[in-house]
Amino acid sequence: MQHHTILSSQILIVGSDADVKTVEDLFVSQAEWRCVRADSAGQAMWRLRQETGIDVVIIAPGLRVEAFVDLTRDIKFGRSAGMTPVVFVLEPSLAHRRSDVYEAGADDCIQLPAPREEILLRVLNAIRIKQATDSLENATAVITSLAHAIEGRDAYTCGHVERVATYSLEIAKRVGVPEKDLGTIRIGGLVHDIGKVVVPDQILNKAGRLTDQEMDVIKRHPIVGHEILMPLRTMQDVLPIVRWHHEKPNGRGYPDGLSGDDLPLLPRIVAVADCFDAISTQRAYRPAMPLPECQALMGRLADSEDLAPELVNALMEIIDQDAHRLVEVGA
Repeated sequence: MQHHTILSSQILIVGSDADVKTVEDLFVSQAEWRCVRADSAGQAMWRLRQETGIDVVIIAPGLRVEAFVDLTRDIKFGRSAGMTPVVFVLEPSLAHRRSDVYEAGADDCIQLPAPREEILLRVLNAIRIKQATDSLENATAVITSLAHAIEGRDAYTCGHVERVATYSLEIAKRVGVPEKDLGTIRIGGLVHDIGKVVVPDQILNKAGRLTDQEMDVIKRHPIVGHEILMPLRTMQDVLPIVRWHHEKPNGRGYPDGLSGDDLPLLPRIVAVADCFDAISTQRAYRPAMPLPECQALMGRLADSEDLAPELVNALMEIIDQDAHRLVEVGA
């Protein structure tokens, strides 16, 4: 294929021998594309579970359209392979099934006959989208790994970001945060303290009270975290959590002194989770508070609007209903 970059890719071609022959010959001719086969929907799902790095699924269903429409739903709406592009190649007599194919979640549907160049380009575009998505997911994985590594510098905060993510997610569900934002709140909980990469170990691990100068260093971590994540497209929705998880509804937080409706919901949630974990676990400068004392202090912080009262109430209800599980997570 001239004038086009061929990405090194793995393609899963699905269909019986008679149905996929023309399609398979087309892609096998591209040396950079490794083709694997599946004769049935069940075998295709097995391949997707067992093979790593499949960039696109090409389905040549022949007359068995319904079975492969169901396969597409299983792929696109399942958990394990939902981001893998699915491209149908339909015979001329099956043109009326195009809408069914798209409704099932297919990314593209090529109607035969079609020029060889067009078919290759459309599959290439699907592969590019998949590999771009993989790059974004890899960036998220690197950032969350970095957040865990930063946390590991302080023996007393081991597990802190996982607990904050767990508490935040529970609160978000309780107060009706839309499902599309639940992933954001979990990632935000994991990376909220990533800016502490600039805080020296002697401050992070100091057993006594911090000086004003040391507190100024600590208070920079939301801004630094915001700056670290700003260039990353996958982290744009997380930025308010990272920058504002130490803001307070009463306006006495940092770094921007937001108050009232200017402070978004997701940072408010993470602030509550962060505070609860801080007081319910042991730190270098004090022991963990017993649960009743934690609840009393959280209540006082809600009364003064250092924390959002409705979110504190939500967390207290969760703890009252499932205290054993959450305290185990926080231990």
